[in-house]
Amino acid sequence: MSIPNLGLGTWMMGGDENKMISPQDDIDVKILSQALDNGFSHIDTAEKYANGYTEELVSRAINIKSRESLFLASKASKGNHTKNLLSRSLDESLKRLGTDYLDLYYLHQRTPETPFEETAEALNRAHQAGKIKNIGVCNFSKESFDELQKYLKPKIFANQVHYNLAFREPETSGLLNHAEEKGYFIVAWRPLKLVKRNVDKPSVQHNIWESGAFPILDKMSEKYNVTNVQIALSWVTHHPHVVTLVKSSNLDHLIEASKGISINLSDTDYKTLSENFSPQYQSSDSIALN
Repeated sequence: MSIPNLGLGTWMMGGDENKMISPQDDIDVKILSQALDNGFSHIDTAEKYANGYTEELVSRAINIKSRESLFLASKASKGNHTKNLLSRSLDESLKRLGTDYLDLYYLHQRTPETPFEETAEALNRAHQAGKIKNIGVCNFSKESFDELQKYLKPKIFANQVHYNLAFREPETSGLLNHAEEKGYFIVAWRPLKLVKRNVDKPSVQHNIWESGAFPILDKMSEKYNVTNVQIALSWVTHHPHVVTLVKSSNLDHLIEASKGISINLSDTDYKTLSENFSPQYQSSDSIALN
C-alpha cells in the first residue's frame, strides 16, 4: 500500500457545490500543473466540487502529464451510493477527468438510506473491472468502516477525515489506533485551518500564516528553523498511517507546504505539540465522523 504523503486539494476550484466559471479557473489550472512539475503527484477532487466542473479543471492540469506518474482520487457524493447511481457517478468522473481509472475512489460521507451491501457490490465490480485501484471512505467512524468492510473484497485503503493540531477527533474517537490495527491510511483534510478567534472581536479569525497567532508553533518553528506551516504539517504526518492534503492558489505556499512533510519532529516535540497546542476540539466543526 502506498500513497504520497502530501496531496493537492481542489475544493472551491471552479465554485463551491455549483459551477462558477471565472478567470480564477485558468490560474488554478496553471497552479495545479506547476505543482505537479514541483514534485506533487497526488490530486484529490470530487464530483460534488462545483458540480463536476472541478474535475474538468483537474483534467486540464494533468492532460500533458504521464498518467502513471499521478495518484488521482475522486469521490462519489453522498446520496449516490446505490448500485446504479454509484456506477454512473464513477463513469462520469472518469469521463470528466479524462482517465480510464482512479487510484483511489471514496464514498463522500455515509449514505444511511443505502445498505452497505449494495454500495459494496458496485465498488467490488468497479475494482474488479480496473476502474478503481483502491477504495476509500470519507468521515467514517470505526463502526461504519468495519460494517462496510464486511461486504468489500479489497481492503479499504483510506479514510479521509478532518484532522489537525486543533481538531483531534481521529484521536479521541480511537480512529488513529483503528487505522494502525486495520492497516489503512488516514487522509487529513484542513491540516492548516487551526481556528483561533480574537477574544475582543470574535468575528476575527487568526490563521497559521500569522506570526504570533499560535506561540507554541512560533517557538517550535524557530527551533527547527522552518515555518509554522511546515511544523503543523510535519505534526499531522508524524503518525505513519497519516497523510494529508493542502489547497492553495499560491505556488510558493504549496512548495513551502511540501517541505513540511520532510521535517522529522522528535517524539518529544511531537508530544509537546500534541499536549500543549491550544485551542483543541474533540470533534470536527465541519463534518463529524459518522
